[in-house]
Order: sequence, then C-alpha cells, then structure tokens
Amino acid sequence: MLINYPVEDRTISQHFGVDNTNDPAKGDFYTVFGNKHPGVDFPVQEGTEVFASFPGIVVRNEYHKGMGNVIGIRNGNIVALYAHLSEATIKAGQIVKDRELIGLSGATGDACLSPHLHFELRDISKPSLKDMVFEPIFGKEILQYADTFIYSVNNKNTKKTLVNLSKLYYGTDSYWQKINESNGFAYEKDEILSDGLSVIIPNY
Repeated sequence: MLINYPVEDRTISQHFGVDNTNDPAKGDFYTVFGNKHPGVDFPVQEGTEVFASFPGIVVRNEYHKGMGNVIGIRNGNIVALYAHLSEATIKAGQIVKDRELIGLSGATGDACLSPHLHFELRDISKPSLKDMVFEPIFGKEILQYADTFIYSVNNKNTKKTLVNLSKLYYGTDSYWQKINESNGFAYEKDEILSDGLSVIIPNY
C-alpha cells in the first residue's frame, strides 16, 4: 500500500524519532514513546486542506487531550492519525478514497504549541503503542502492511465483545457480524469474548 503526503506543502518541521527529552516545551508530550516524536509534523496554517494518505475506513473521529481533534483511518494493520485538526469533513465508519479530503488543519490539543498537522502511522498488530509507531516514507509502499491481522482478546481493562472490536477497528458497531463470520464464531454481538482468544480482523 502506497503512502501519500496528507497536505500539499511537503515542508516538515519535526521529523519522526526526534528526541524531545530536553525540550522545555515538548519534554513531556511523548513520554509513552520514550520522548521520541512518534510522527511527522507539517507546519501548515489553520484551515489547510488535509487529505487521506491512503484509502481506508475511519476508525477515529474524536477529541483527544493531547492530539486535539484527531482522525484515524485504517487499512489492514495500518492506521494513519491526523491530529490537531480544526475540523473533520468525514465521519467514523466512513470508507474514504486515497487523497480524499478528510478535514482542515488546526491547532487543537495540549500537545500543539503552534498550528500544524501531526501525521502518525501505527502498525496495530504490534503489542505496545511504542512498538506500533514507525516512520512514514512518503511515495513508497508500506512494507509491513498486511490485509488482515490477529487480535488477541485482553479483558483486563474492558470486557471485549464483537461490538467493541467492531467500533475499535471499523469506527462503527455494524461490522460485528463480519468479524464473527470471518472467524467461524457463533458469538452474540454483546457476548464477552474469551480471554486470549485469537480473532482475525478482516479488512473493511
């Protein structure tokens, strides 16, 4: 799967992996990532058009304390995050095309000191958030891309159901039956899944 630039202006103000440990303003922003910048920042003005870097399904369209208004788009095991937006033009559960307009850039969220677009890629088949993030190489194929991946049920924090997984991986509860059928399960949509159960997550 090819990854495209999310904005027309390809200027980058902060690259992936920059160490912010000693930065007086950003030092506490990325502690979960070992203080390394987990994405790429484009210093665009508020209201700049933001486009989908690849086709997929909108799994997040919400406000996050650090990232502000954030959109997440999934294709297979890869999720692209578009953060600090002023506005979203798409909805959770919507299927978007490559280069489709998805929102406008902004300066929302505590981790935004000036207007910019924070763009981040995650391989959600990895075990931890720190392991998930990887460097976007624009204009290139994503080597770790896989059309489907395995989720291992963990009920420690929240009890997982097919509806939970549908909302998490498709942005809507309407895909629970697709997950059920793809795995040959016979769970009811709100039935708690067995801890440790391996679940194939099909693409949208």
